[in-house]
Amino acid sequence: MKVATLGFVLFAGTATAAFAQGPMAEFMNEWDVDASGAVTIEDFHARRGDQFYMFDLNEDGSIDAEEQANMDATVASAMEANHGGGNGNGGGHGAGGPGAKIHATMTAEYADTNGDGAISADEWTAATERLFAELDTSGDGELSPADFGH
Repeated sequence: MKVATLGFVLFAGTATAAFAQGPMAEFMNEWDVDASGAVTIEDFHARRGDQFYMFDLNEDGSIDAEEQANMDATVASAMEANHGGGNGNGGGHGAGGPGAKIHATMTAEYADTNGDGAISADEWTAATERLFAELDTSGDGELSPADFGH
């Protein structure tokens, strides 16, 4: 069985270096998987796929109510531990970064579109597509600092 760890909730890797660069820089460093200078839908699917896999603890292809509770607690703990309760420092949280929006969509309310109490892989993928479109304010198919007023 997998165990969700706080270190990889949303932004795995170089948190210390990225923290010094600010929330938008941290988001770009962590989510621009192919290092193209922008976060593409492919990059976004890769990171969100990592999240789904991490929280599907029993590996049955869905995040059930118990796993959702674990996901909620893990995200809340990570925000508190790493970002002082979501105060805008790091992870793209606040200060114009996308972290808070990404966290807010990691819920059944956002992703469980059939209302059965579990978030299936297909629902997570659809939520990923919807979230990307919401964040891509320029409509150019990429997330960049300009999409967040930077």
